[in-house]
Amino acid sequence: MPSAWACKHTAERLFYTTEFDSLFMEGLCYMHADSIALAQNRFEACAKLQPKSAAVAYQLSTLYAQNNDTINSIKQLKKAVKLNPNNYYYQTALAEIYSNQGKYKEAGNIYKDLTKLFPDKDFPIYMLCKCYFMMGDYKNSIQTYSKLEKRIGLTPEISLEKIYTIALTGDTAGVEAEFAKLYQKFPLNEDLYFREGAIYQSILGENKKALACYEKALEINPEHADALRYACDLYDRMGQSAQADATMLKIFGAKTIDWSEKKNILKAALSFYKPRANYVEIIKTIFQKLILADNGNEEIWASYNEFLVNVQDVDAAMQSMNTCISILPSCEICHIQRYDLAKATLSESQTEALLNKSLDAVPNSAYLLCNKAIARFLQDDDTWQTYANKSVENLNDSTPVVVSQYIYNLIGNMYGETNQLEKAAYYTEKAHRLVPNEVSTANNLAYYWALLGKNLDKAAQLSYQVIQKEPLNSAYLHTYGYILMKQGKLEYAKFYMHQAIEYDGGQTYELYHDYAKILEQLGLDQEAKQYFQEAEKIKQNHEKQTP
Repeated sequence: MPSAWACKHTAERLFYTTEFDSLFMEGLCYMHADSIALAQNRFEACAKLQPKSAAVAYQLSTLYAQNNDTINSIKQLKKAVKLNPNNYYYQTALAEIYSNQGKYKEAGNIYKDLTKLFPDKDFPIYMLCKCYFMMGDYKNSIQTYSKLEKRIGLTPEISLEKIYTIALTGDTAGVEAEFAKLYQKFPLNEDLYFREGAIYQSILGENKKALACYEKALEINPEHADALRYACDLYDRMGQSAQADATMLKIFGAKTIDWSEKKNILKAALSFYKPRANYVEIIKTIFQKLILADNGNEEIWASYNEFLVNVQDVDAAMQSMNTCISILPSCEICHIQRYDLAKATLSESQTEALLNKSLDAVPNSAYLLCNKAIARFLQDDDTWQTYANKSVENLNDSTPVVVSQYIYNLIGNMYGETNQLEKAAYYTEKAHRLVPNEVSTANNLAYYWALLGKNLDKAAQLSYQVIQKEPLNSAYLHTYGYILMKQGKLEYAKFYMHQAIEYDGGQTYELYHDYAKILEQLGLDQEAKQYFQEAEKIKQNHEKQTP
């Protein structure tokens, strides 16, 4: 490898005739190996041996530039140019540095000289056009573009830059004449018509001419993405709402426009059409166009289903979800949407049947497995734990945080309900770590820790943060009071438990029972007896109401 070879000692440099040659070659090899410091060391040694070497100055300029030492880089490059003024690469490198620094006059002077030194090269002429343009000298820029066109012929890329410059001078007739030349050579180039329209619209303010150009581009290619977007915007600005709506539908139906682009336009359309009386029908039509253009796109289906649910068109939503699943059987998000909709609208047996079908199609869906666990849990079927475990096993880095938190929370709650407190705390803590600011999860975790008699200081801190956010929530006040009771801080516990009772409205047996226990420990036996009785009444009322 060159890098290893370059590292041999100077004494081993036997192949080369002079010390300079050896150092120069080592410098090149170190550059190839990205050993900048060593390469610089070798070339600086070369410069001492041959101070008038343009090649050494050029290499040092490159190395200084890589070290962001712009001053020395320019100094060495100027030296290289002075020593070898007819070297094309030295000159263009110096001009490029000047351009990057915004010194377009200096760069332009170099390119002007290069057009004389190297009359067969096109690049200096092109860069001279750019330098004139950046200096605001549009007249010389246009003239130089014309010279370049005579040399290389008409090309859309170069000619469009020239026309853009002409437009900046306000010469509408000049713009028309230049495009006429291009159309003679490229009569069916729809992109040229679009570019012409964009120049009329954005620079010359000629909206009618711009629209005519966009329409011509669309005659040649009805799915020209940019022409569709720009035309739609102009129709809307000019008050031609019917044409704007029709063009908008063409955008969503165009197969040449990616969903990533359509998504942003859809967001704008949802807001734009919302005031209209036929808003729902318009958006339905838009989604139908989107689906026809890309019916294998799960995200489009999911967005459509979500829209239908939001506008409460339940039948259409369910039909859409079923259609999506028939086309894309493994579309997990549509199975999830259908299940969530079924929970809200169908019977328990129908909902479970849909859930089972969905799990047959997407057996590794953590969300659906979790809901299967819930269904079994509500049926007092111990197999819920098996589904809960499968749900957790299928969580991965691609699972949205909100879904993972939802699953951990629900599994934690089920373990809590079955008095498996260690597991309840374990899964609830996982949910809390994912979304630390979610108050209900933080409250549950603090309560499980208190029930286990562990991490009481952390539980108290967590619970206190919760009631700071929601000071009127009876359940959260109860949790904090319970933790204080476990810590033996009975007076504080009594205060917060009493607050919880004020906001509870006589509904929670555990709250009244815990408050009675605090009163009892404080020696307030008569009050304790009263609240024990209240707790029993609440319990009996609940039992009567439960079938």
